[in-house]
Amino acid sequence: MSDFIPVLLAGGLGTRLWPLSREIYPKQLMNLAGEGSLLQQAARRALLGATGDRVITVTTEAHFFPVRDQLGAVDPALTKHILLEPMGRNTAAAVAVAALRARDIDPDGVLFVAPADHVVKDPAALAAAAQVAHAAAANRLVTFGIEAARPETGYGYIRTGKPLDGVAGANEVAQFIEKPDQETAERLIAGGDVLWNSGMFIFRADLLLDEMARHCADILDGARAAHATARNDSGAVRFDADTYQRIPAAPIDKAVMERSDKVAVVPVDPGWSDVGSWLRLWEVSDRDDDGNVAIGDVMLSDSRNCLVRGESRLVACAGIENVVVTETADAILVAGLDADAGIRDIVERLRAAGRPEAVRHLAEDRPWGSFRVLMEGPRFKIKEIVVKPGGILSLQSHRRRSEHWVVVDGSARVTRDDTVEMLGPNESSYIPIGARHRLENPGETPLRIVEVQCGDYLGEDDIERYEDSYGRE
Repeated sequence: MSDFIPVLLAGGLGTRLWPLSREIYPKQLMNLAGEGSLLQQAARRALLGATGDRVITVTTEAHFFPVRDQLGAVDPALTKHILLEPMGRNTAAAVAVAALRARDIDPDGVLFVAPADHVVKDPAALAAAAQVAHAAAANRLVTFGIEAARPETGYGYIRTGKPLDGVAGANEVAQFIEKPDQETAERLIAGGDVLWNSGMFIFRADLLLDEMARHCADILDGARAAHATARNDSGAVRFDADTYQRIPAAPIDKAVMERSDKVAVVPVDPGWSDVGSWLRLWEVSDRDDDGNVAIGDVMLSDSRNCLVRGESRLVACAGIENVVVTETADAILVAGLDADAGIRDIVERLRAAGRPEAVRHLAEDRPWGSFRVLMEGPRFKIKEIVVKPGGILSLQSHRRRSEHWVVVDGSARVTRDDTVEMLGPNESSYIPIGARHRLENPGETPLRIVEVQCGDYLGEDDIERYEDSYGRE
């Protein structure tokens, strides 16, 4: 397996796991099941078949810093090839630019493409199947088919064909089948010749690019144009936004796999789940004798087959069944475990209304530290800001708000226009509207401040940056 080039697709949004998963901090960055975040689990699986400096991660600009930090915590070498999409163009574009990058790493490398937001409970079984897929990848685009345990309407299916010549354990693909209704799913399972489509693939970079030239040349041409603009910038590979936006958006399954006559499938049962909904998360989580999953400060009575998660306070439930209850600092969801469509509808309505709950949490990580919104009302917002030792916020100004900083712990260096001052605990500084300002932690312990914002608009987009140590625009 030494010549694998793993490709982690880490750009998903996971909206069916709202309010836990949101656009700014989606499910792949969260600790949901197993040790570490789903991204970190995927990275550790990638290291079973490659060294860290061969792993490519494709994510978005908005997720770069937490992705970089989480990968670096597993192995610093994993941060060498992080490709940042200026905007999502679906998986065909992401895989294409990764394949072009992979040729620069190793012209003969074999790609192992996997979403970074899935659970695999038996990595050894997947690694064994990857050996079979590697052999089949000599002249095939190989996908992994998960042994279908039940009629499932949330997954696509693969109908297996005849055994692949010369490769034991691999089959031709007879048909890709879209996500079916319940009756069709039951009929498929009864037939016994179908597998769930996992969204994981193994193929040679050159063969994939040849098949893209045959079946989706417009996507390949766009990816090549974007690849030509790639630049290493602040620890990431970035592309020209206008060029990338012109790549047609399509999933790799639709663009290539379902059209190619060179596709094979390797069946595998690695304890896989896409964790695409609360029901899927309930299935892969440890449950008590009543079938309940309780996370956080939770108290249950006379309840069965529920997933209850508390993030910031006590959550108590009585007399419920087959229900998910998820509490965050700014939202509470109560829904049937299988109410995916309703949750999607709620998220879309929040987006249409411009509600921040669809996009971000009250607490957010930044490359310099983190902040948490403590209180918000008409014309004011109060935050707790924590700056890591050596952390430095960008030199910036705001058009529509002033800020008052009060140091609680640590030491602060505050720049306000032409003035620089040092502050300690119980000291404060006022930042008028329009003033260029910067906050730094020159100390060896975390700096904690309380920030009070006042103005007629308090959104996170009211920032004009002049200098930034982390390469943000």
